[in-house]
Amino acid sequence: MTPQELTYLAVLLASIPLGFAFKGRGPRARQLGGAAAGLALALATCGPHALHSLLTVLGTWALLRLAPRRCGAAAMAWTFGYLLFFRVAPAWGLPAPPPYANALQLLLTLKMVSLASDVQELSEAPPPAQEVTSAPPELAIGSLEACPGLLEILCYSYCYLGLLTGPFYRFGTHRDWVRGPVPAASWRRVLGRAAPAPALGALGEAAARLFPLGAVRAPAFGARPLALRLFYMAPVFFAFRMRFYVAWLCAEAACLAAAFGAYPPAARPRPGLGPSAPYRRPRRADEVPAEQYDYETIRNIDPVGTDFCVRFRDGMKHWNMTVQWWLAHYVHRRAPRHPPALRSAWTMLVSAYWHGLHPGYYLSFLSVPLWLAAERAAERALRGRLGPRARALARGPHWFLKMRAYDYLCMGFVLLGAGDTLRYWGSIYYCLHLLPLLLLAAAALLGPGPEPGAPPGPGVRGEGGGPGERGGPGGPDQDAHKATGGHPGVRGQEEEGEPSREDPGVRENPGIRSRVKLSGGE
Repeated sequence: MTPQELTYLAVLLASIPLGFAFKGRGPRARQLGGAAAGLALALATCGPHALHSLLTVLGTWALLRLAPRRCGAAAMAWTFGYLLFFRVAPAWGLPAPPPYANALQLLLTLKMVSLASDVQELSEAPPPAQEVTSAPPELAIGSLEACPGLLEILCYSYCYLGLLTGPFYRFGTHRDWVRGPVPAASWRRVLGRAAPAPALGALGEAAARLFPLGAVRAPAFGARPLALRLFYMAPVFFAFRMRFYVAWLCAEAACLAAAFGAYPPAARPRPGLGPSAPYRRPRRADEVPAEQYDYETIRNIDPVGTDFCVRFRDGMKHWNMTVQWWLAHYVHRRAPRHPPALRSAWTMLVSAYWHGLHPGYYLSFLSVPLWLAAERAAERALRGRLGPRARALARGPHWFLKMRAYDYLCMGFVLLGAGDTLRYWGSIYYCLHLLPLLLLAAAALLGPGPEPGAPPGPGVRGEGGGPGERGGPGGPDQDAHKATGGHPGVRGQEEEGEPSREDPGVRENPGIRSRVKLSGGE
């Protein structure tokens, strides 16, 4: 492990016992203490470069005050514009920020855009009807009751939980943790979340040592056998994702220790979003058994889902889940709906820019829409043409291609440079760019299969949807939706369009402005 990775690990491990200390404190201690711990962490790791984050917060706060009805788009422009200034700091004669400052800036950008969007939603909402009733007022789930002050924004921005590694969470999630009640969190549940981390970390470290990334950059790599060149990307991606699995599992464990993001099951929390259904807020933590509280809000990774789901797009939904929700809600949903490939390309472009300015990010992320389009076209072409046994057998090759596509695209993400990335892809003849193009051509020649339930044509068995189609094996109603709990942001990133109206994350989301009644509490 590099010194930087060891620092991240030390921070995450120290956050776990710190969470138990804050959990038993009062609201003010949680709010100010959590922010003080985060500010100390930012100064210790970033030094004077932490000033970039403070300027970002102050600029966003000014926008909330000056233009509350337009602050959502304004905050997006401000924070993403500041990211550019931050990343080209040496061009302005400023010292280059360390990686920790970059991580802090990335998470803070998501928080500020989310907060500004909530404030705009509040400012655009009609005034509540004045009725004489003992019932509590109607509020959109997760919405603001008032524009937060500067102190509240600073405490949200610098809360030590997720400060450098995620998960992303909305202002409402932080507010709910501060106000309480906070359920008891046991070491058993915390350790259960982090239990896979040591084994995953050891496996990832072994893969990184046996197959070092530097070998790909060596001039002699292109002379190695083609089979080895093809294989090499698999252990590189394995080591890459194991590092993130360890970091995110430990970050989730720190949130569990502090009982951060805990909601009663009736709230139906979703990663990133928070509650997605009306629920009665407990007045005391013991009104709901501690083991029944749901921490899905701060769930950022599903290693099993990422590695073993069948479809390419489903694998994306199990990875960095809270950021996936942010992209789906604030970028994908607001992009032009047609054509779907353009909508996906815009989302991937924003994601690449958010990650950094390295050309490898753009080469990888902007190749994703090609694979999404090829997968969708193949599913439509095979729809209704395969029997149950053929559909089951097709899942294996489908999964294999998904993993190899991720291996291939990951190389741009880790090599970073355009020359290194294109040199590696060229050494294996751009095979996983050519394959989706061939799939698109074959699907166009074959044409779409019959709709599920349509009378079967000659030679078509007509047993329903093909692999990945709704109602068929691997479809969103079965594999993806079940594995992810159906959270918005998962359904919101389907290329076919907006999520269905039955999706609770859409029906009760502040961004849609529907109003639902909270049956108690705040």
